[in-house]
Amino acid sequence: MCGYAAALLLMLFGFRGIRRSTPDLHGSRQLSWFILCGLFGVLLIGLRPWTPALVSIVLANFLLFAGALCIYLAAADIFEADLHVFPWPGGTLIVALPLFVWFTYGNEQVLARLVIHAVVLGSIFITTAVFLFRRHGEPETRQPARACAWLLIFATFLQVAWCLFEFQLPPQQTNFIHPDLINVGFSYLSMVLGLAIVIGLLWLALTVHRLTLHRMAQTDSLTGLLNRRAFEEILRRELLRCDRNGTRMGIMLIDLDYFKQVNDSLGHFAGDDVLRRIGLVLRDGTRPSDVLARYGGEEFVVLLRNAGLDESLAAAERIRLLIAGLAGLPGRVTLTASIGVAVSELRETATEFLLRSDEAMYQSKREGRNQVTLYRALREELELAAAAYIPGS
Repeated sequence: MCGYAAALLLMLFGFRGIRRSTPDLHGSRQLSWFILCGLFGVLLIGLRPWTPALVSIVLANFLLFAGALCIYLAAADIFEADLHVFPWPGGTLIVALPLFVWFTYGNEQVLARLVIHAVVLGSIFITTAVFLFRRHGEPETRQPARACAWLLIFATFLQVAWCLFEFQLPPQQTNFIHPDLINVGFSYLSMVLGLAIVIGLLWLALTVHRLTLHRMAQTDSLTGLLNRRAFEEILRRELLRCDRNGTRMGIMLIDLDYFKQVNDSLGHFAGDDVLRRIGLVLRDGTRPSDVLARYGGEEFVVLLRNAGLDESLAAAERIRLLIAGLAGLPGRVTLTASIGVAVSELRETATEFLLRSDEAMYQSKREGRNQVTLYRALREELELAAAAYIPGS
């Protein structure tokens, strides 16, 4: 137990350093509480020959139960989950405490205390494991979440096996102050699993934190859409995919007409509200497979996967009508948008593709705004082809 206490103490110092370097790491506070509960719980159990049972048995086990609850709270905090999903693990502590007091002073039974210990820890561990299986989130978090869940399940089975083993012994042999070799094995394996669970949850917390930072670096904080850098990375990958598969995709560059007047007359807070509403319009008016981004200022861009000329123009016209029909904007302003559309070509770079949509968008501006314009070179080719078409030829 001294070795386990020393390991917990070292981990506590390690968590203190982690929390200083990463103060917003979810779950680290609860894991620190688990370490503290385990440390003091083990120390009180070790003092059993010299301290009253209320301290070395009741309080010590209650600290171990509280530590298990901290594991559950840490898992919930890592995923920022609502604790009302599984609200009852904390209630097991309220039930277990008077039972422990009764089987310590009212009707002393060591095996009954062991069963209560196993039931409380097992119920909290299984609840946490189920939560982790259901809430592993991103694909990157699946491995650490499942690893922690299986460790918790194994820890539960160990507690059950310990109870079953003790029930096979004669009453006079169940002595936890001077345990035999098998009891020592169960105790140390439980301690090792506790440390492994903490390390696994720390791994999970760091993985979630890294993904959160990566998502923040790719997301526009105002609208929740992708930012320009993230969009251009996706655009380059999608162009390579189109070259390999021989497919096409469309792009629309959207610029809000006279948006500067909104900021000048109503203020930037109103302008920010308008931009957020535009982000919602783009989400509602596009497919789940489309890529949406705020390209800068009042400019937005939409990448239309597996969309040809007709699909791209129809999508752009739908967005234009949705923006023009927006109601309830600050100051009762009305908005329109100029949209430029381009369709990908073979072996085209991302810069060339964006420049063609940008040119089409500025053509919409020059021709009166509040309209959709196809990239001029392609539009002229279509017009020439239509003019040269002779019915019946």
